[in-house]
Amino acid sequence: MKRKVQIALFLFSFCFSVISCSDPGSKLPDYGAVPAFRMTDSNGALFESDELAGKVWVVDFIYTNCHAACPMMTYKMHGLQTKIGRREDVRLVSISVDPEHDTPVAMTNFARRYGGPTPQWIFLTGAPATVHLLAYTTFHVGDVLGKIEHSTKFILVDKRGHIRGYYSTLRGGDEAAGGDDMSALLHDIELLRQQR
Repeated sequence: MKRKVQIALFLFSFCFSVISCSDPGSKLPDYGAVPAFRMTDSNGALFESDELAGKVWVVDFIYTNCHAACPMMTYKMHGLQTKIGRREDVRLVSISVDPEHDTPVAMTNFARRYGGPTPQWIFLTGAPATVHLLAYTTFHVGDVLGKIEHSTKFILVDKRGHIRGYYSTLRGGDEAAGGDDMSALLHDIELLRQQR
């Protein structure tokens, strides 16, 4: 009987290690799924969240009239874009938390100061209810109803549309890369890229 228990434990451990090795991102937390959404991109075109299906994406929440955190965050997002290169399975998404003022034209003018928009780096604006759903209810990083507020974090989403991590843009380290959390983010992006 003891031998059977040992064999069962060995098989369980073996199976667990095989699953972990075949899914390197399995060690990252899972904060839940992002619901389907529709917004407008900086070109004025309809953007649907299913365009992100099968891709790893990083999202942040900004607005074009922000003079404090948003320029710094957008600069660091540009740094990420540079480091990611032209990987087809990765997208960067910047969502406005001031949809009343951030028209597609305003978003484009803002994006161009930082090397965007590009096919990989999408700037989105939309109805306040949609922004509220994403910023407040889904990602828990801010709100647009009442007064505008938003987090300075980048959020990582996997190919299945699940939130897998939050990364500070304010930590020290290599300024051009965004610091220690940006190194961790780049590492975790690569883990999730390997997922099937």
